[in-house]
Amino acid sequence: MTEVPFGTTASLPRPPAWVVPRRQVTERLRRGAGRRLTVVTGPPGAGKTVAALDWASSVSGRSDRCICWITCDETIVSVRRFCRLLLGRLGRAGVDVPALPDGETSDEALVEAIGDPLGRSGRAIVVVVDDFPAEAGSAPAEAVNALLRHAGPWLHVVVLARSSPRIPLQRYRLAGELTEIRTEELAFGEQETAAVLEQHAVRLPYAAQRRLREKTGGWPAGIRLAAMAMARRADPEGFVEALGGDDQAVVDYLTEEVFESEPPQLRRVLLVTSITRGFNADLVAALIGGPCELFPELVRRNAFIVPQGHGWYRHLPMFAQAMRFVLGQEAPGEVEELHRRAAAWFERAGMLTEAVEHAARAGEWHRASQMVVERFAVGHVLGLRSRESLTGVFDAMPDDAVFGCPHPAPAIVRAATATAGRDDRARDHALTYANALLNASPQDEAQAERTGLAVIELCGPRAPRPAERTSPLARASAMVRRLPAEVLDERPELRALAAGGEGTEQLWHGELKEAARLLREALTVAEDSGTAHARSSFRGDLALTEALLGRMRTAASLVAGNEEEPVAVSAGGRGETAALASAWVHVERWRIDQAGNELDRVRVVLTECPDPFLALVHGLVGAWTDLVQGRPDRALDGLRALEPITPRPRWLRRRLALLAADAHAALGEGKAARLAVERAGRTSSLDSRLSYARAAMSDGDDAAAAAVLRRSLHASSDDPTALRVDAWMLDAGLSYRKGDRSRGRRSLTRALRLAAREEIRRPFAMSRAWLRPVLLADRELGQPYRRLLEPLQLAPAAGAGPHHLDELAPVERLSSRESDVLRRLAQMMTTEEIAADLLLSVNTVKTHLKSIYRKLAVTRRAEAVRRARRLSLL
Repeated sequence: MTEVPFGTTASLPRPPAWVVPRRQVTERLRRGAGRRLTVVTGPPGAGKTVAALDWASSVSGRSDRCICWITCDETIVSVRRFCRLLLGRLGRAGVDVPALPDGETSDEALVEAIGDPLGRSGRAIVVVVDDFPAEAGSAPAEAVNALLRHAGPWLHVVVLARSSPRIPLQRYRLAGELTEIRTEELAFGEQETAAVLEQHAVRLPYAAQRRLREKTGGWPAGIRLAAMAMARRADPEGFVEALGGDDQAVVDYLTEEVFESEPPQLRRVLLVTSITRGFNADLVAALIGGPCELFPELVRRNAFIVPQGHGWYRHLPMFAQAMRFVLGQEAPGEVEELHRRAAAWFERAGMLTEAVEHAARAGEWHRASQMVVERFAVGHVLGLRSRESLTGVFDAMPDDAVFGCPHPAPAIVRAATATAGRDDRARDHALTYANALLNASPQDEAQAERTGLAVIELCGPRAPRPAERTSPLARASAMVRRLPAEVLDERPELRALAAGGEGTEQLWHGELKEAARLLREALTVAEDSGTAHARSSFRGDLALTEALLGRMRTAASLVAGNEEEPVAVSAGGRGETAALASAWVHVERWRIDQAGNELDRVRVVLTECPDPFLALVHGLVGAWTDLVQGRPDRALDGLRALEPITPRPRWLRRRLALLAADAHAALGEGKAARLAVERAGRTSSLDSRLSYARAAMSDGDDAAAAAVLRRSLHASSDDPTALRVDAWMLDAGLSYRKGDRSRGRRSLTRALRLAAREEIRRPFAMSRAWLRPVLLADRELGQPYRRLLEPLQLAPAAGAGPHHLDELAPVERLSSRESDVLRRLAQMMTTEEIAADLLLSVNTVKTHLKSIYRKLAVTRRAEAVRRARRLSLL
């Protein structure tokens, strides 16, 4: 037995001082040590060796395991040499090693003679083979293959290679004896990147660190090279933004470590494939002008090439950028031709986005534009498809390619680009040119081009609508709707735009329920198709529509969705509708400060980009906000300021008139209020009746107000909830003013129940003067609705005594028979059981119940029992 203790590490290199802990990688290596083989593959600088050293150092002191490290180089020229090196290092580590057979022995027999006893020693032996060669038939490859075949269960092999090793991996994979760690798992994550930056005293915000990982693909060497460069610069964030494969340190590293080590034929393939985001064998053949027999070898031996599945591959980002830099230096005249070939291949393959991108990079602007228009993909240029966006692709298209072309496609694409960039002047100029060309064609021709213009119309800024329903927006929606079903299935963003355009048109004309239906259809399609920009725009329009319908809970939910995925409230940004809906919801929920903030944001936008419709809605919400705060004079001033704004839809004109009526009523100007109601028209509708009742109350004519309200209390459930709450609140206020506390309590209860559904607080805050004393005297009524009644500040003062019992007493005393019924009601008896017990008919019992409810000012059995107990009637 050797005197060296078992477990002494055999020739383990010393880890560098700057090792970054790789917890996930070392954990994979630890778990893999229980299997026959672990293979770690990654490009130069991926951290294979450092990660393995970190793991090996952490377990090297264990007495039950010996780690032998072999780095392959040009001295290992035979299997015997590899075996002699292995046995020598294991022997120095305290392992009883067998002797090498003398004489002429085959490599297979040689490895078998040493592998079997090592693998059956009863102690774990780990052999790490670093820089494993890619070439088939090399001495280390032959030795490791044979060792795996003949070694017993106690021998574990770890192979560190730049590319997939020439080992029958599938055999070990199927047997469950293989652990694989590939390039993606070696990429640095957040913690590793932060650790490297800290080592070099570089401070970067989180967003810049994320950008650095994106640009380098998490390649450890790239991140360290960038950190070393940033340590010498005053603006590290600017360096990250400018970082690319043309950085000299990156280019030098990759050229020396990767590019120059490849055969000339493979170098050529590496260069030409760098121009595409992904490639397969057919695309490579198209780029180099013929079949590439070396393609399988290329993807096997180059770990900077990452498999994407289904025969597709991609380069790591910085490697691709470096190869493009080298291509531009070595063969600048070939770049355009390569892009032209790539565009043709992708077009034949039906991969539109890639085809357009390469055609644009080749300078073939007409061809790129025509592909977009003829394939109905203008929405891609507008940024409607986040997964297949062509936004920015045409930014560099020169004017002569647009206005010097006799075909309208480039002008249509220019208009789409300008629309996405909110450049109205460039948009209008391009549209004028495209329309001039199309006007010279018969109306039944160039349908793809005309559809492209319709799509831009649907995504453009809101234009003033004419009085008739056949506005440009309506015509654009109709044109898109007429596209073949297969086109709409392929381009679902077009179906969403058409429904959204129709919904916006219905909103303009006051068909709010139809507008809500269409906008919800548009939103659903947009969500299913990943149409991000349109999704937020439709959600904002739908939120405003729901707010106008009085469905505050739904509007609030939609506004919250837009906050998670916002469209900026800016000129042309289409976020204004969501902000207005949010303001309306805040008013109804009595968050006046938040409502004011939203209105201020929209006011700034309307100053930059006037929009008649939104200006009117903004004025409506603003005046309403003033009125509910008790400033009717300011509300009227705001409404007068809107008078010059035209055109205005009839329904909105009517709402403004009714709001003016309410403001006059609040000022005690009953006559002016009635005139405003009459100007609004539709006097039989709930909102008109309420405004008329307020006008009558302002004149002290409570009887007229009550008469109007009696016809309004049981309004249709189609009426906005807020209006129905207002109706019950007006009736409650009138009833309490007349001394009819029973009716007042019932109406107030109905108002609270309705308001709770939509979380509406505004009617109660506006009625604070009479409502607070009522609820302080009748705390039982307000107890279930504490959140709704927060603006009234009903919390009792410290030490406050009980209110007078006469304020809580029923309007009338209960009869003896009613008391009998009430006692049985408290025993949870049904109507039929009470009737049988008291020898009464069921109808008589029902009559008694109605009388009990009226006298106790309640509407339900449970409430009657609770109130009776509170009044000591039970």
